[in-house]
Amino acid sequence: MMKQKLEISLLIDSYRDFLIYEKGLSENTINAYISDINKVSNNDVYFNIDNFITTKYLKSAENKKYSGSTKKRIQSSVNQFLKFLIEENFISNIEINNISIRSEQKLPNILSPYEIEQLIDFYDHNLFISSRNKTIIDFMYSTGCRVSELINVEESDIDIDDAFVRLEGKGSKQRIVPLGSKIIFNLEKYLELRNQFKNIKNNNLFISKSYKKLDRTAVFRIIKSTGLKVGINTSIYPHILRHSAATHMLEGGCDLRTVQEFLGHSSVSTTQIYTKVTKAFLEEAFIESHPRS
Repeated sequence: MMKQKLEISLLIDSYRDFLIYEKGLSENTINAYISDINKVSNNDVYFNIDNFITTKYLKSAENKKYSGSTKKRIQSSVNQFLKFLIEENFISNIEINNISIRSEQKLPNILSPYEIEQLIDFYDHNLFISSRNKTIIDFMYSTGCRVSELINVEESDIDIDDAFVRLEGKGSKQRIVPLGSKIIFNLEKYLELRNQFKNIKNNNLFISKSYKKLDRTAVFRIIKSTGLKVGINTSIYPHILRHSAATHMLEGGCDLRTVQEFLGHSSVSTTQIYTKVTKAFLEEAFIESHPRS
């Protein structure tokens, strides 16, 4: 089940970071999720899957008073936490269908290709930080990578000549993602500036002003602040670039299995959420443009 004895507080901290920097959720929403998880775990020190079977918690005399909607919310909070632990390889895969309540999956937010171009084109290659930010945004959209994959990419993972990058996803699974001509151009310009520094002691492709590895919070701030600067009203967070890349590929005629491989999803069912987004896109386009709508 677990590779080692894991402290719940550390797992919850990692989950909180994920909700903030990859899902872009509000502070109130995150606090509600964490509160539900703490209730069910009973603030134990170490993770034990038996403590996360919510039916036991909800059937106890003191908790029977919860309304149906509250019970559903608690189960959803716990199940999303368990899925995160599995996907991040903290614990082994477990069967949680018996303790889940299936609900309608929320469609991911996406940006238009024009808005993506606005974000990328806000920066130029005149200075290192501007070049880095431009290339980060382009890289995340062009490869559809996760933040965790972006901050761990090393220069040796890039093959400019053959136009591909090696990404290491969840569970240390590696995949090869092709690089388009535009991101190759930006990478080459960025690397010219990056490699001028002689005192870099790490091999990470994207580095901070102090030549250290970037963390998730830095990437989140870059994406969010750029969105505000170009006047995009939608809530901007790094994962929205991944959502947008997948949706735009499907809208462009790419098949679902290819998008699955591109994103590094272990199951095509995870990728299918984007088909719902493209359906919504087609419906909107139909209403706006078809004479018989």
